[in-house]
Amino acid sequence: VAAPAPAPAPVAAPPAPPAPAPAARVAARKPGATNLQECSPTSADYPRAARRAQATGTTRVRLDIDAAGKLLNAEVLDGAGTSREHRLLDRLALSKLSTCSFKPGTDETGKAVAGSFEVEYVWKLSD
Repeated sequence: VAAPAPAPAPVAAPPAPPAPAPAARVAARKPGATNLQECSPTSADYPRAARRAQATGTTRVRLDIDAAGKLLNAEVLDGAGTSREHRLLDRLALSKLSTCSFKPGTDETGKAVAGSFEVEYVWKLSD
């Protein structure tokens, strides 16, 4: 009688490939202006009628920026006041801030995304 055939030796399975590295995570960032100081209204821009009326206040503007850094929309959220002279200040702030250069926001992976940000401009008369 012949002896039974020996069982085949176990073969080790090849090691599993390494797991892919997780995508680098960064803090999401809102869009912004790259030259806000240069494009903000200055005291020299103060409308003559607003100066005569001693109109002061704060204009709050929202700027919507696309993923390429281009301005999509700008709007006054809160005006400097209710008078005609205050509305001159609001229009000037909107006009000047719309000339800024912008950078898009980014998501957690660093990809450029559209978004909005707000700017407040305080109008005050200097002596």
